[in-house]
Amino acid sequence: MHDAPHPRFPFHGSFPRAFAALLDPPACDSLFERRGPRGGPDPKLSPWQWLMTRTYHQLAPAGSFSTHVKEITGIRISGSALSQRGKAIGWELLHEALHLALRPLADPALHPGAFHRGLRLLAIDGTTFNLRNTPAIAERAVKVPCGKGNGQPAFARMLAVVLVELGMYQPLAAAPGWQGEGEATLARRILQERELPEKSLLLGDRLYGTPSLLWHFKPALEKGGGAFLMRVKSNLKATVKEHLSDGSRRIVVKVTDPATRRVAGTLELREILATVTVAGGGKPLQLRLWTSLMDETLHPAAELVELYAARWQHELFFRELKVKLHGRGDLLDAQTPETAAQEVLALLMAAAVLALQRAAVAEAAGVEVPRISFAVVRDYTAAMCKLLELGNDLMELPKRAIWVARALKQLAEVALIPWRKPRSCQRALRQPVKDWPKMKQPSSLPLLKSITINPASP
Repeated sequence: MHDAPHPRFPFHGSFPRAFAALLDPPACDSLFERRGPRGGPDPKLSPWQWLMTRTYHQLAPAGSFSTHVKEITGIRISGSALSQRGKAIGWELLHEALHLALRPLADPALHPGAFHRGLRLLAIDGTTFNLRNTPAIAERAVKVPCGKGNGQPAFARMLAVVLVELGMYQPLAAAPGWQGEGEATLARRILQERELPEKSLLLGDRLYGTPSLLWHFKPALEKGGGAFLMRVKSNLKATVKEHLSDGSRRIVVKVTDPATRRVAGTLELREILATVTVAGGGKPLQLRLWTSLMDETLHPAAELVELYAARWQHELFFRELKVKLHGRGDLLDAQTPETAAQEVLALLMAAAVLALQRAAVAEAAGVEVPRISFAVVRDYTAAMCKLLELGNDLMELPKRAIWVARALKQLAEVALIPWRKPRSCQRALRQPVKDWPKMKQPSSLPLLKSITINPASP
């Protein structure tokens, strides 16, 4: 086990301390003073305390908001008073506080897997949450029609586009929407509201690999010395300018303004066409990637195709957020669209607290963050914070520090995910559906993957 005399990520057994490491209390109170609701008597909870307990409420496994306020602060306040406070604050103020708190975490020395040749790996993607069928939601939220058939959806949905730091599972920015906005609209909103971290490499799937979105991403990234690597659809048109030595090619793409349908300009990019084949059968995967990394010597095509697989960590982040943290899948508890947005933003704030705790455990274990179980760190953090707050007056500070250090040492062992060989499972079903063959003898083979760069046109 790696013992660092001065850890970069301290592990906290107190939730107020863990949250203070994420969001500075004076900065939070100053934000609420400038932008928050005015009038009325002084509240029982300071703005920072309200936001801290709102975040803890998303982390704690069970109990009401008022119960969790009592657990963490010792202040008794009714659920109705907390509900009125939340409505008065609104979701926009919480959104500003989220952006004030979130920052990149990865250190090149501790987390080499979070970087590619000095560029910090980021990914952008969207996910949806189901909203309850309350009168307020029915009145103000849009039910997007089903993609198949003519049936009406059971729930209105909230779409959230989230920017995540890969390798750390750290959210960096978010944009929620419940009026039928698309992912492209919310992605542009993130670019308008927040500068992207310097020297970043942004990854995205085909929804984000469109000329109009790349037109916005490219200057925002290059401003800080960054770039992007996006998968794009096979039917997008491009003019080949030059074939490169690694099988990739320089292309020119026309950009059309989606609002006016007029040509806004052109993008000069690098295109990679690749076929990924996995031993043991299965249909080869055809990939078409566009990137602003133009030097094929520094960034070979095969290396970038392999790197693109890191984008899958974003899907794992959403699973942790909705299944392991929220614990109730994609159905939110809120009764209005605005409080639903608050709930999603508080979930992201809780995920950021756990990202700091997880990084501390990874540093103590001497491994990278993906080797540390999110669920185990969440359970330990929630249990420790509750126990130590309950016995706050019974344990002196030196003994608390020893107790937390022991918990960290144990977490570095029990939360460590064993290394597994990469394997490829048989693509079949035990009960065939459509074209899948029937699985009679399940098998699992060592993962043997080959990447072929295709210089031909798509």
